[in-house]
Amino acid sequence: MIKYYFSIFVLVIFCTSCAKTKPSSETTTTTKLENDSISIWIAKSQKPTTTNEEKLKLQLKAYAFAENSSNDSLKASYFSTLSYNQIFVTDSSLFRKVNKRAITTNEKIKDSTALGIAYWDMGYFFQGKVFKDSAFYYYSEAQKTFEDINENALSGIMYLNMASIQMQIKDYTGSEANTTRAIELFKPLNDNYNLYNCYNLLGILLGDLEEYEKSLIYYNEALYYLKKTENSKINELPIINNIGIVYRNTKQYKKAIENFESVINASNILVKNPNLYAKALSNLATTKLYNEDTLGIHNLLIKAIDIKHQEKALGSLASSYYGLAEYNLYAKDTLTAFDNAKKALKFSIESNNNERLLKTWSFLAGIDNANATEYFQKFTILSDSLQKEERKQQNKFARIRFETDEFIAENIELESEKEVLSKQKKMWIGIATGFFLLGLSIYIIINQRAKNQKLRFDQQQQANNQEIFNLMLMQKQKVDEVKRLEQKRISEELHDGVLGKMLGARMILTGLNKRATDEAIQEKSKALGSLQEIENEIRSISHELSHSAYQKINNFTDSIETLLSNNKNIDIKTFFHFNEDENWDSLAGDVKINVYRIIQETFQNAIKHANCSYFEVTFHRDDEKFNVIMSDNGIGFNLNKGKKGIGIRNITSRMDKLNGSFHIDTTEGQGTTISLNIPIQIETKKIINNNT
Repeated sequence: MIKYYFSIFVLVIFCTSCAKTKPSSETTTTTKLENDSISIWIAKSQKPTTTNEEKLKLQLKAYAFAENSSNDSLKASYFSTLSYNQIFVTDSSLFRKVNKRAITTNEKIKDSTALGIAYWDMGYFFQGKVFKDSAFYYYSEAQKTFEDINENALSGIMYLNMASIQMQIKDYTGSEANTTRAIELFKPLNDNYNLYNCYNLLGILLGDLEEYEKSLIYYNEALYYLKKTENSKINELPIINNIGIVYRNTKQYKKAIENFESVINASNILVKNPNLYAKALSNLATTKLYNEDTLGIHNLLIKAIDIKHQEKALGSLASSYYGLAEYNLYAKDTLTAFDNAKKALKFSIESNNNERLLKTWSFLAGIDNANATEYFQKFTILSDSLQKEERKQQNKFARIRFETDEFIAENIELESEKEVLSKQKKMWIGIATGFFLLGLSIYIIINQRAKNQKLRFDQQQQANNQEIFNLMLMQKQKVDEVKRLEQKRISEELHDGVLGKMLGARMILTGLNKRATDEAIQEKSKALGSLQEIENEIRSISHELSHSAYQKINNFTDSIETLLSNNKNIDIKTFFHFNEDENWDSLAGDVKINVYRIIQETFQNAIKHANCSYFEVTFHRDDEKFNVIMSDNGIGFNLNKGKKGIGIRNITSRMDKLNGSFHIDTTEGQGTTISLNIPIQIETKKIINNNT
């Protein structure tokens, strides 16, 4: 029973904390000057020198100030502020008027948050006056209001306040249900402090129901969430004390003693929480007594009683004196036990501690045989009275819950018609949205496929361009090798033939210059013949070089000729016309590669589809343009019929890259002519200029 009343104390402190840290309404507004007026009066009322009469005058002045405000929002804000500050509005009847005005004004401006807080204020007021049913009612009204506007944190706190009141009247089922609802709201919010309070309350509930195993589980859960909050060390001590009580009740005295000693030995516990320290001393003493270890019990109890007297903890004093009486009886000091039991009886009556009062009468009946009947009668009368009062309170709470459920049901009926009307609207919106999403999906899929196809085409085109470039590079290497060999041959011819002969003729003429005989004249004639032979040989080499220059190897044109000649096995004649004196290799690389690919693809299409007997390619170039004409005498086709084929799309793509244009001239049965018009690029001109 010590546990029970200690737990009630913890819950009252918790509820007080909740009420004092409520958020203000986000929708209310006040001017700085007017808001300061009420704040100044509240601060003035809290000065030690302010008399009760002066406090009442300040309260009435603040009420009149709020009532006379012409703006509904300001009026609601003023009354909400006064309702919240219950320390200021100390007159009970005045507070009820203030709170009623806070409720009506906030209902008028439809400020649901402020309305819920006003209900909360009234619940807290009645809880302080120990009107549990009224407190429960207003907490339930606040909870409904917060729930309607999805204020889950505030709704959860109201459930917890309601659960704490239900536990006090032993409505354990209702208390457990509301605590569970609060947990469901706090968990998504990661509200660790309130989750700690919820599980602590469940631990107390299950302990009262003597389900000690579950009680320990909930206490440990409370410690888990408490460790995630600030100042967890000092706040965990009450739970450790409660866990010790569970161990004591289950006769696990060693564990109980460890818990109580852990509380007693906590740093600065006597300064920070003397009441808890005294309770732990008393609990440690009774646990050791039950374990038949009487060493130091008397000193522990006396120390606890001294601290409780200093703190004026009357209910807790009743428990300590009862424990001391139990110790006296164990020590067979019946007279002292009787005296201490009488003190426990006195403090139980003064603190309205009925549970301790029942237990003390039962104890006195056992040691005072002469008055046992009287004690027993008092025990029976109080027990019956408490049971009736508890049933009466539980019935009141049941009616409040029923009225709440009935109110919710009425709201559901009122909203059901709206739901029926909105369902059809939602259905049509859903259908329209479905069609829109389907169309959007089809568009995205088609668009994505087109992009993927273009990407694959570009990749393939890039690979083909690279292949052509490699082929052209190899061909250039072969031409360079041929040039190198030809240069070597000419060098050898000049060195071994012409140079040797010229050297011999020079030496002969040098010797003959010194002689003037007929024989010398003949020798000169032979030398001149040798020089003529050298002249002829040089002329022959020159002719060979001129013919080679006339032949003029060109990589680009050679590549086109090779492309056309590789299909000689097909019965199609090919013609390639170009100015051999033009430097076609000076064209930019991109121009040559893309033109080559266009000719290749056009030629392949002519082979496959045109049924032609000849295919002709013509190159023409001036300073600004490079023109390519490709024609065949095939069956032609209708440009305006059907979709553009891959060949035309390829030509379009390549000409776009070259900033050029093309034209297709075709008629069914009349053959096809494709003309390319390509601007000569700046870098191409630079190459030409450098070569010249």
